[in-house]
Parts: sequence; structure tokens; C-alpha cells
Amino acid sequence: MNTSVNTRAKMKGIFMLKFAQSTEWPAEYKQGEFVIAVINDDDLAKTLEMTTKTKGVNSQPVKVKRYTSSAEVEKCHVMYIGGKSAGEIEPFAKKANNYNTLIITETPGVIDRTSCINFVVSGSLIKYEMNTKLMKDQGLVVSNSLEKLALKVIK
Repeated sequence: MNTSVNTRAKMKGIFMLKFAQSTEWPAEYKQGEFVIAVINDDDLAKTLEMTTKTKGVNSQPVKVKRYTSSAEVEKCHVMYIGGKSAGEIEPFAKKANNYNTLIITETPGVIDRTSCINFVVSGSLIKYEMNTKLMKDQGLVVSNSLEKLALKVIK
């Protein structure tokens, strides 16, 4: 088994849960299950499923969903879209824009118009950049502490 992939998935999962705990959603998103959608990253989905079995986000139980097609996308709090190009990511992001969804990616060049948070891998470190304008457009309020730790913030 390739442990480096699992270690990266574990780190991304930790970051994503921290992002979720540091973001405020509209009132209608504060009851029921806290839904995290994962696209194109089975290791991350498995990590999140294991991590959230016993802990929720903002007092809500967590449900991890996996989508293989943008047609499947429904209301969710957080959506991680794995993909190497904007073309792979945009159909999912466009559908998620119908909801108050925190869109997270790991693709160069998508932070400007598609992604709320984009992971940036530097050597063995995982860092992130943020687009707080897109977050506001999605009706989300993000903690200032997340902004301070970001490599780059678009407002």
C-alpha cells in the first residue's frame, strides 16, 4: 500500500474538517447531516469516513458522499473536487454553485474563479490558498484565522 497517498489524504482530511469548523453556513444548513462530497479521491473519502464516524462538524453528524458525475451533485456543505485540469473540475463546481457549498480543489490556476479553497503541495507540505469573494458569493462566512494561514487570499 502506498502510504504517502494515505498520509496526504489524512492531512487533506484534517485540513478539510478544520475548514468546515471555521466556516459558517446559512441557517438552513445548520440542521441534519453535515454533507461532505468527494470527487476523484477515494483515499480522501475513506479517510473522512473513518475520521468522522465518531465526531461531527458543528454538532451535526457527518455524511461523506462520493460523486462520479456532476449530474449526481446535490446540496452539500463541502465538496472536494480532485482533478488535474479546470475542465475536470468546472462541471462539478458549476452544479455546486446552486448550493451554499465550500468548494475545495487541488489544481493549479482554479482559485481565481472556481474554487473557494485550493490545496497547494510544496514538497511534503500541504498548504492552501483561499478565495473569500467566492465564499461570500456562496453565502459562507469564514474565520479570519483561516485567512491568516493561507498562502494567498483573493478578496
